[in-house]
Amino acid sequence: MSGTSRGSLVSILFFATLVVSACAAPTVAVTNRAMDYQGRPVRLYVISSAGMGWGPEFSGAFRSKFQQIARQCGTNTSFEEVSGLELDQNGPLARANAFGADTILTISHGGGVVSGQGGARLSASYGATLRDVKQSRAVWRGNFSFSRGGTAIAIEERGAVLAIDITNSLKKDGILPGCSQITLGQNGRLDPAAVPKPGSGAPGLPAAPVYSSQAPNAAPSLRDLQDLLPKQ
Repeated sequence: MSGTSRGSLVSILFFATLVVSACAAPTVAVTNRAMDYQGRPVRLYVISSAGMGWGPEFSGAFRSKFQQIARQCGTNTSFEEVSGLELDQNGPLARANAFGADTILTISHGGGVVSGQGGARLSASYGATLRDVKQSRAVWRGNFSFSRGGTAIAIEERGAVLAIDITNSLKKDGILPGCSQITLGQNGRLDPAAVPKPGSGAPGLPAAPVYSSQAPNAAPSLRDLQDLLPKQ
């Protein structure tokens, strides 16, 4: 067996062990902030891939927790999911403009480990990019190696944990100043009381929002926002 094959097998066995347990490996985050950037999000529009790799329960809990944390840091948020099949590629940017966003955070996913039996996703790699609208440039990026954790852990809890992972990195890098990072419990767990419950999504987040698809003339094209659509 080659070294590469052996390493892949070890990774799969490691994640398979986590799947049947009630613990989760800590997320590995690598970030980079523009050193000359002094702004902070006041109205943040978050665009992610539909389901974020684990379905609506995961992404719904992510949105609820992210919005809760951002509000504590003085930032208003709105969210949108994209499927990658959009025909009007300016639509998300038009809706961000209608929200009055000063910053746009895009989150894509890909890679990771998928089980050979049943094709269950055991881990995923998330890429996040924060763009300042007025400055028309990316001011922060982050890569997050994220584990599903054991099946004994509700998928909603894992969605909330990803929101904590990303906002903790934004806090650490000074993008969300004035609020403390959140510490997870033993084995990467979150206090059950802090996990968004089904149906507890924040108001203003309908399942299928309808907005005008007419983008303003000055709006950047979709190509200006890297990682906006999910990777295949």
